[in-house]
Amino acid sequence: MDTAARLAAHLDDLATSLARSGAPPAEAQRLLGTASLATLQAVSLDLLAASSQVVRPAPVAAVEHVAPLAPRLAA
Repeated sequence: MDTAARLAAHLDDLATSLARSGAPPAEAQRLLGTASLATLQAVSLDLLAASSQVVRPAPVAAVEHVAPLAPRLAA
């Protein structure tokens, strides 16, 4: 299970627990809103970390051959 799915499952569990606990609706809404924001940020960070691991071409360490510059013409 990937990070986003795992965190979404935790949000569902939190919502279920809050409903069963009889928490006041305003407090339940506040807690779920805070947890949702934290989940969004965690998933965003996970995506950023994954995108930084994308394979990129290695930089050229040395140029094997450089064509000489054309000689300047005398004025």
